[in-house]
Amino acid sequence: MAKKQTYTLDYQEDYDFILLGIFCAYRDYRLCFEVDKILDLSLERLKDVELKMEKKGSSGLFPVFLSTNVDDEYYFIIGNKGSIGHFIPELKQIDYFLKIRNFSRYTKPDELIKKLKTISIVSSVIELNPDEMKSAENFLIVEPA
Repeated sequence: MAKKQTYTLDYQEDYDFILLGIFCAYRDYRLCFEVDKILDLSLERLKDVELKMEKKGSSGLFPVFLSTNVDDEYYFIIGNKGSIGHFIPELKQIDYFLKIRNFSRYTKPDELIKKLKTISIVSSVIELNPDEMKSAENFLIVEPA
């Protein structure tokens, strides 16, 4: 009998986006209004993202807002607290995520953090590394319709 050959696929996700965590106790529409003003965007609500949760048969809905700018960058605001559970369970203390995809070389996370911290309803903003998150693949399903 011939020996079976097995192959393993060594695959690692490529997270090609800027990711910021926003601490804000206000509702999503209020945060988006303030972010629109400070970053000169026009965020619009998309269909909520549905994620299967750890409990069997349950799923949670999470609000998502999107805007594009003149440089064709995609700005997403994603609520971490949904109808059931958290979008990124290991970061329960963060209220919202700002994901910037297709960013230009002029978009600097440090400058964005400084601007967002000037918003009175924002407690704090931190830069996050998706490679260090267990649930980072959840960000890959958030894309424009």
